[in-house]
Amino acid sequence: MPRHLVVILEDNADRIRDFEVAVAALGPDLRLRVWHDAPTMVAECPTVLPECCLISLDHDLSPQSGSTGDPGTGLEVSEFLARHQPVCPVIIHTSNSERRWSMHNEFRFGGWQVGIVAPIGEGWIAHSWLPRAKALIGA
Repeated sequence: MPRHLVVILEDNADRIRDFEVAVAALGPDLRLRVWHDAPTMVAECPTVLPECCLISLDHDLSPQSGSTGDPGTGLEVSEFLARHQPVCPVIIHTSNSERRWSMHNEFRFGGWQVGIVAPIGEGWIAHSWLPRAKALIGA
C-alpha cells in the first residue's frame, strides 16, 4: 500500500492552515489528516498507520470550542505509537522543551526515526518544518 498520508496532532487553526500549505508543497499525491486531541488520535490512528509517510505531533493541546473532554497531550500519542512497529518518520513540533524530549525518547526507544522542529518565529512551518519534512520523507 502506498504511503501518502501525513498525520498531525495540532490544536491551532492558524498552524493547521500553514500545515495544509506545507503538505501541499511536499507533493500533489500527499493527503493530510489532523487531530485536535490525543484520545481521538490514539483511537483512530491504527487504521491509518499503514498509509502514513510522516507523523507530526504537538504536545500542549487546548480544548476545541464546544468540547467538554480533556484534549490530552502529544506525549500520550507518543507513548501509544512507540509501542507499535515504526512505520514512518516523526517530527515533534512543540514549544514545551521538557516534554519535547520525553516524546523524543519514547520514539527513539521504540526504534522510530524522530526529529524535532522548534516552533520559533513567524512562518516556522514553511521555514523549518517543511524542509525537515522533505528531508525525512525524501520529497
